[in-house]
Amino acid sequence: MYHNTTSYFNGYYNAKLLFKETLRQIEENYEFPMSGFIEVINYGTEDEIKSYTGQFDEIIKKNDIVIFKHPNGNYVDKCRLLNGKAQFYKKEYSLAMQNFDEVLDKFPDSDLLPEVHFWRAQTFYMMENREMSRSILEEQILYNDTIDLSKKLRAELAIFRSRMALEEKNYEEAVKLLEEEIENIGNNLRRAKAHFLLGQLYDELDNFPKSLEHFSEVSKHINDYEFVFRAKMKVARLYVEHQTGKDDDMLVYEYLNKLLKDEKNEEYRDQIYYEFALLELKKDSLNRALDYLRNSLDVSAGNQRQKALSYYKSGQIYFYQMQDYPSAQAYFDSAASVVTPEAPEYKEIVSLAKTLKEYVTALETIHYQDSMLWLASLPEQEVNAIVDSIVAREARLKREEEERRLAELQKQQQGNFTNPALLNQATRRNNGRNQQGGQWYFDNPAAVTNGRLQFQQLWGQRPNEDNWRRSKKGPQASFASAEEDSASAETVVDSTALKQYGDKYKYYKDIPKTEEEKALANEKIEEAMYKLGQIYAQNLNEPDSAIKTYEALLDRYENSEYTLRARYALYKLYTQKGSPLAEAQKNVILNEYPNTIYAYLILGKDPNELRKEEEEYLYAYDGLFAAYYNKEYETSLGFSEFLLQEYGDNENLDQAKLHYIRGMSYGYMGEMDSLRKILTYVITQFPESEVVPKAKETLALMDNGFSEVRPSPFANDPQGEEVDVSGSLADPNNPRYEGFSAEVKPNDKVFVLMYLDKNAITKAEAQTKIGNFNQQHAKDLKLKVFIFLYKQTHLVPYINRFPDIAAAQQYIEQFKASDIGQEVLSSDGAEVFYITHSNFKVAYGKKRMTDYIEYYKNILNK
Repeated sequence: MYHNTTSYFNGYYNAKLLFKETLRQIEENYEFPMSGFIEVINYGTEDEIKSYTGQFDEIIKKNDIVIFKHPNGNYVDKCRLLNGKAQFYKKEYSLAMQNFDEVLDKFPDSDLLPEVHFWRAQTFYMMENREMSRSILEEQILYNDTIDLSKKLRAELAIFRSRMALEEKNYEEAVKLLEEEIENIGNNLRRAKAHFLLGQLYDELDNFPKSLEHFSEVSKHINDYEFVFRAKMKVARLYVEHQTGKDDDMLVYEYLNKLLKDEKNEEYRDQIYYEFALLELKKDSLNRALDYLRNSLDVSAGNQRQKALSYYKSGQIYFYQMQDYPSAQAYFDSAASVVTPEAPEYKEIVSLAKTLKEYVTALETIHYQDSMLWLASLPEQEVNAIVDSIVAREARLKREEEERRLAELQKQQQGNFTNPALLNQATRRNNGRNQQGGQWYFDNPAAVTNGRLQFQQLWGQRPNEDNWRRSKKGPQASFASAEEDSASAETVVDSTALKQYGDKYKYYKDIPKTEEEKALANEKIEEAMYKLGQIYAQNLNEPDSAIKTYEALLDRYENSEYTLRARYALYKLYTQKGSPLAEAQKNVILNEYPNTIYAYLILGKDPNELRKEEEEYLYAYDGLFAAYYNKEYETSLGFSEFLLQEYGDNENLDQAKLHYIRGMSYGYMGEMDSLRKILTYVITQFPESEVVPKAKETLALMDNGFSEVRPSPFANDPQGEEVDVSGSLADPNNPRYEGFSAEVKPNDKVFVLMYLDKNAITKAEAQTKIGNFNQQHAKDLKLKVFIFLYKQTHLVPYINRFPDIAAAQQYIEQFKASDIGQEVLSSDGAEVFYITHSNFKVAYGKKRMTDYIEYYKNILNK
């Protein structure tokens, strides 16, 4: 008797009271989720539970004392169970399970076993072992006829099982479980939460009457007015969503007005106005909905969640239903400033805020720079008059705004949030409501004209940023350096202008005065128009506006940085619309920009192939100059011929310099007629080229009797890299093979080369005979032949090109078996072999052709 009494009153009783009080505090501090279903029992998050760790430790300490001092008492099993519960709330699930298992092992006849099994099931659930949790419930409780559950335990079991059903989205099962046991939930807060959850579930199941019934029950079980108000808002939302006629409308208005007039709801007026707005939205009364949302924002007193929702809903109306993107941008921008990352609409808000910011920035750039260019075209007297009118207008607006602000302060008597971006739009709001949504900016002359006259009022305070998000790195660098070089001059100009215009300086500072400044303003407009077209097409789903913007860009700026990109965008948009205009854009791109990634995309070709072609072009271009400066004039002629035939239409090819080198190579080889003819061509066709003075000087020398151009001896003739020739030729790791690869890389090109003694066959003979063979036996491959001179001793015919190695090998076998092939390859040491472009750069570029021939014979073709 002593042990039992002492255990109960000195230990377990106090621990139980403290546990009950701690749970009350945890549940009263429950924060409603931003979305989703309410939790009937709040177990707290890890961060929340940290505040209660001391209390749970005290509970465990009291119970441990009882267990230690009175091991034979009647409360040891109860202390163990309570310790397990405390550790469960502390998220120490393994320790909790040890206590529950201890009760099962040491007290097999305890009347606490059903409750122990229930807590074991909850613990496994929290440990994410759903199967074990379900198994314990079914085997030990649900299908165990030998146990009798108390009403309290039945209620807690129903709450827990409803949580499991919710996780599986089995809402009907969750409703069934809660409905059966809700009257057995003794805790008023939990019962109120259960009614709230049932209201949510019935709403999800589209059962308006039952949902209304349970939300209305909440106020009968709890005095927490914030909780009660949430339930009332749910009732209001039900009325809004399910009202079907004017009579229902009146019921909703009466209900919301009653809430609005109740003094207890003063701090909740922002939420009530929000419900009014939703009701108006359901009736497609967009302007009235926006008015209510503005009221919601005006009376907001700190509820950041509701503030974010009101901004968000306003932005949605302007964006989706009115297509008024500048207004939408202001609201989404404000929503982004207050919404938290946990909010379900966070991603949409942040994404749209970014998109609309870019949209408005592009539109403002066009608008502002157009205004600056327009002002630059006016006489100074007219500009001064416009500036004076704007200054007067700004002063009046500022005065009116200050009067409104003071009136609002007097009305509110508290600092309510007002978004400056929205205040700036106040003067435009009423007019904007009467405009058609989605109207393309450039289709509205009134908007353009109004923008010119109001440019400073709207955007005069925007920073003057040059070259923002410029895509062409080269020009950007040159502009940047130019600005840096002229920084001191700009300071002088600014000081002079500031002295001239005084307080009105800001209105004049961005008006372009020089042609360079006007060109820069046009570049900003051009870039902004392209960006605007992208936003219309990719973000706003307005293909027609995108098309108009791109077409306007092409009409206004011919052959600009964005011409090709705009044409490709138009091709894609017209294709999506099934318009024949797509074919027109396609033809322009393929004919005028054939060697571009956009042409390759249209043709369905791999853009990586274009990069390989660019590498080949650069290799040949570099080879041309290297051969010329190394006095390998036949090789330079080969490279020049290759470049003209393969890349004659490449805009990056310096035709003047190429022809000049070609002509001089002929001259050094003694072919003076060819030299004169080519240099004359350079002078007439490329008069602005830097090589023209040199060409004229050479022709003048020839006219004065100088009839021969002779190079110095080939002292600098490259003989190739020295390579260790030791080792077996059958060994792939032989040092002679360094740099060569048997692997054909993706998009690498395959050619056939020949290695012919220069003294055994002339270049013209080789060109003719190989060309004849190709015409007779490989016509379908459309092969081209270029002949390079190698080390002044050998000719290297370059047959371009084959779809793969197998085709090249077949060509080689056919050539070797033909009469032409046997004739061409008749000299000692003559070879024919395939080679990839990667290996060619090593073999020819580093003068290691004989190394590659050995690699081919002993490794690739063994």
